[in-house]
Amino acid sequence: MASSSPVQRYDFAPITKSETTAEGYLRVWCRAARTGTQLYRRADGSQVREYRPPEEVSKPESLATFGMKPTTWGHPPVLLDAENTKNYQIGYSGSQVRFNDGFVEVALVVTDKDYIDKIQRKDATEVSAGYSVDFDPTPGFTPEGEEYSGVQRNIRVNHIAIVPRGRAGPEVRLLLDRMDAADAVAIDPSLTSSQGSALQPSSPASPVMATVKLDGLEIDLPAEAAGAVQSFARDMERQLTALTTERDNLAARVDSLQGDLDSATYEKEAAEGRADALEERLGELESGDSSRIDTAELDQLVAARLATLQKLAPAFNEDFKFDGIDDDTLYTEAFKNLTGSAPREDAEPAYIQGVVEGILAARADSPEDEDEEGEDPEDEDTEDSDDEARGDSTENLRDALRGTRQAASPLETYRARQADAWKRPLTATK
Repeated sequence: MASSSPVQRYDFAPITKSETTAEGYLRVWCRAARTGTQLYRRADGSQVREYRPPEEVSKPESLATFGMKPTTWGHPPVLLDAENTKNYQIGYSGSQVRFNDGFVEVALVVTDKDYIDKIQRKDATEVSAGYSVDFDPTPGFTPEGEEYSGVQRNIRVNHIAIVPRGRAGPEVRLLLDRMDAADAVAIDPSLTSSQGSALQPSSPASPVMATVKLDGLEIDLPAEAAGAVQSFARDMERQLTALTTERDNLAARVDSLQGDLDSATYEKEAAEGRADALEERLGELESGDSSRIDTAELDQLVAARLATLQKLAPAFNEDFKFDGIDDDTLYTEAFKNLTGSAPREDAEPAYIQGVVEGILAARADSPEDEDEEGEDPEDEDTEDSDDEARGDSTENLRDALRGTRQAASPLETYRARQADAWKRPLTATK
């Protein structure tokens, strides 16, 4: 990297707004400096493009030099100091300085009444910072692709001047508002004198030209126009990037919505298929088509029902009707008949079933039955009598299953057997 050398620079920018203080002073706001590249015209008419990196402009040591500095009417011919400031000062810059979006913003307070009137008459509408920098003549390219001839470092402000309207008319001022083509000069300190009128930008003998690259083509344009074109090209590139990003986001969103639509379509078709199957089944039921009922399954259901009725028949009266009552309800009613009270509301069906079946099993295994089974098998009269009783019991069970007759309750059966006990022959014992 080439060695740096101290040089002086003067940049121009518009006044943004103003107000009058209680003392009658005029306070104006301005952007006194910016980042990026800028064309400078030398006294001999040559031009150079210099780059001010954001890290240099925003450096606290640099920003501090913009505050509480003399404000002048035009640039003085020399840098200001304690001896000569009183000859040129018409006000001062405020202490509030900030770096915002690539610009240095500061307020100026004008205290001289004559110059306040000039500013309010629009005799001057711009400001120009006079400062010194260390100029590094190493060429290169900015992150945005702009070519430059050197870099400004260690910016130190000396004064901020209020200057008349740009010489090229309102078009130049509009460009200055956008900071695209700052009307700046590069001054050689050896060429300035200690006295004389305020320094103004020199007018070159011929227009300053600059080269602009557009789509790979190099075009020579006046410096101000070149800056405007480059700024416009950067704006278009940023807009294109934003539009491309937005387009990509929209495309991703469309793909996501298409996936949701495909999923919804699949689910809709599946639901329609299930609905068609249900409608077909409903039609079969309404038409009485029972051909699809599995015969083996039906036989199992009938056998299970008959077994339940046969098991529970002793717990019901003869005239009880089993038609239309499910198994759980039958077990609950049998529980009531056998125990004399209803089961608890929170009792499980399995518990109720177990109690009922246990009671019925206990009664079936009573001693009376064992006595009957232990009688002499050679006693034909007793066998005939038992066969006849069993035949009657079977007949009663069949009646109960048909829902027409019902076997006597277990209590009644027990009492009948006790009453007829004298009719049975006694069993011989050893």
